[in-house]
Amino acid sequence: MAKIGLRGSAVRDPGHREEQRRRILAAAAEVFARKGYEAATMEDIAAQMGVSKGVLYYQFRSKQELVVETRRATSGAAVERLDEIVRRPGSARERIEAALRDLAAAAFDPLAKHVILLPVLHGLDAEHLAEVRAIERRYERLLETLLREGAAEGSLVVDDVKLTAFTLIRACFGPAVWYRPDGSLTRDQIIDRLVAQLLRSLTVEVS
Repeated sequence: MAKIGLRGSAVRDPGHREEQRRRILAAAAEVFARKGYEAATMEDIAAQMGVSKGVLYYQFRSKQELVVETRRATSGAAVERLDEIVRRPGSARERIEAALRDLAAAAFDPLAKHVILLPVLHGLDAEHLAEVRAIERRYERLLETLLREGAAEGSLVVDDVKLTAFTLIRACFGPAVWYRPDGSLTRDQIIDRLVAQLLRSLTVEVS
C-alpha cells in the first residue's frame, strides 16, 4: 500500500521523501542554531534549503512539529546510543568514558548544535515542550544510572548524581560554543582531552 503524505496524496517515492525530510531537518537545525527558535521562520528554513515553503509543509504541519522532529533526530538518537552503552558488559568506569566520548562528539555535530545552543525552547506549546523534555530527561536518567553504578562499584566519586550528570552534559557541550576549525586543537584532540579531564574529576585514585 502506498504511503500517504500530510496533504492526503500518495507518496510515490518514499526514498526521495525520506532524503528530503533529512535535508529539511538539517536546514532547520542550522537556522534554529543561528537565529533561535522564536525568531526563525519557515521562510528562513525554506531559504536555507533553496526551496519553497510548500516543500516544508508537505512534510511538517508547523514550525513546532519541525523543531520537535529535529530534537527527536538528535536527542533521540543520543538516547539510543547511551542506552546501548549502559547495557554493555564491563565496568561503569569504562562505560562512562564511552558515554562521555559520545556526548563530547555531539558538540561537533551540525544537526545537534541547535539542541546545545537552545536548551530551553520558548514559544513551544505545553504538548510539544513536554515531548522535548521527555527525550532529554530519558538521557539524563540513563547517565545518572551509569554514575550510580560507578559509585556503587567504587570506581567513581559522585557526591550528587543529578548535579554531576548536568555538569558533565554542559561540559561536553562546551566546544559547540567556542570551537573553531582553524584553532590550535583538532576535533579529536579536544574530545580526548575533555573526556580525560572529566574522568579525572570522577575517578577514584588508587594508591
